[in-house]
Amino acid sequence: MGKLSGIISKISGSAGNLTFKSLNGQTVISEKVTHIRNPRTNAQMQTRTKWGNIIAMYKGIRPLLNYGFENKPKNLSDYNMFVKVNMQRTPIYLTKQAVAGGACIATAYQISQGSLPAIVVTGSGQNGKTDIRLGGLSIGANTTVADFSAAVVNNNPDYKYGDQISFFLVKQLVNANTEIPYCQFSAAKVILDAANEDLLTDVTGGSTGFKAVDGNLGHSGSDGDCAYTWVHTRKADGKTLVSSQDLLVANTKEADYQGENAYTLSKSSYGSGIESFLVPDGNANAPVSGGESGSGDEGGGGGL
Repeated sequence: MGKLSGIISKISGSAGNLTFKSLNGQTVISEKVTHIRNPRTNAQMQTRTKWGNIIAMYKGIRPLLNYGFENKPKNLSDYNMFVKVNMQRTPIYLTKQAVAGGACIATAYQISQGSLPAIVVTGSGQNGKTDIRLGGLSIGANTTVADFSAAVVNNNPDYKYGDQISFFLVKQLVNANTEIPYCQFSAAKVILDAANEDLLTDVTGGSTGFKAVDGNLGHSGSDGDCAYTWVHTRKADGKTLVSSQDLLVANTKEADYQGENAYTLSKSSYGSGIESFLVPDGNANAPVSGGESGSGDEGGGGGL
């Protein structure tokens, strides 16, 4: 650190690896810290190892989730909210190498949060069924959007014309060459419209999420390993209202990336975490001051 005088003493800010600041009428010059310690405490490693999959999932589903978090604070984005609500979920642990290779595991993340009543999904695996009643409607090749809309609005008080029902599908795939798992994202939507005579299968692209299952809207068909859900949205007073929804998982590969073994493998790929019985995680690298541990002459013992 040094001090400057003369015209040059008016400098402030930074240049290269030097920082200039005014202190008591003089300009003080100091060198920037260029080395940042790699964070490897247990708490930091727990966060680091589960971060990769959350980011990969958001990256894939982001184009489909604009306005997915209805009441987020002004200083937070949809990305911030997605990370916030899913960091506390059962973790998926990916190695550093897998993350670099684009790995992603379909799991039960929350994808929306809002004030509309949640769509309740029951069942397991490929047999998920919503609580959206269809009355006597049997969805087939000739079912129109108007037919579907009338069935939903007439049998479910929480829905009205102009609302939208969206179906999100995350397929779990594996790269045949690298054997790295990755996800394929897609969605289909229907706006409830009493006058729309377009075929439902044309509007949804034949989506497996717009089927009649035991008199309700549900998922029917084989999508392989996957995760999926439905979201209800409504435009009101210039704002998009949404239902709060989690993905339903039908993914046999999910378990391979959960639990202690997966965590240990992931942690080792980033470098060993620091473990110390007496030192708190937040200060695991604290230096020990010389001459202060175990060298006293307690009890009158003679020193050298």
